[in-house]
Amino acid sequence: MSNGKLLIINGPGLSDLSDHNEVANDDLSLSVIEQKCIETSGEFGLEVDFRQNDDESELLRLLVDDNSNFDAFIINPAGLSKSSFIDYDAFSAAINKITNQGKPVIEVRIENIFIQGSSNPLRGNDSGVGLVSGLGKYGYVLAINSINKKLSNN
Repeated sequence: MSNGKLLIINGPGLSDLSDHNEVANDDLSLSVIEQKCIETSGEFGLEVDFRQNDDESELLRLLVDDNSNFDAFIINPAGLSKSSFIDYDAFSAAINKITNQGKPVIEVRIENIFIQGSSNPLRGNDSGVGLVSGLGKYGYVLAINSINKKLSNN
């Protein structure tokens, strides 16, 4: 048991997951994902704060301003990383600041981003950053499991 605090941030497009339901994710919704995250985090004694926002600047603000209030972060940038105008440098700086404090950051993507023509992952330094892609809501479960292990080892 870790007893840590986890912030899960979801970006643009995740309030409506109907497109993902066409690709074998039956009845997937943000509330289903949130419930699964709360359930999984609870099994490990992790306190979870689950948020969604369509505004890139608000997502960055959450990472920068709330970084001292949490022990670990899961980020699903969703529509942001499909955009050609995302500020990768700003996200990288925020992620690097978090990982330099020894806090794990895992990017979770519902879809498989390695399919041709899909989106790009966010970037951070090598230490403490992970990526889970293509596993639907179970990507969040895997990320929470990994964060629990990382926090338990610290």
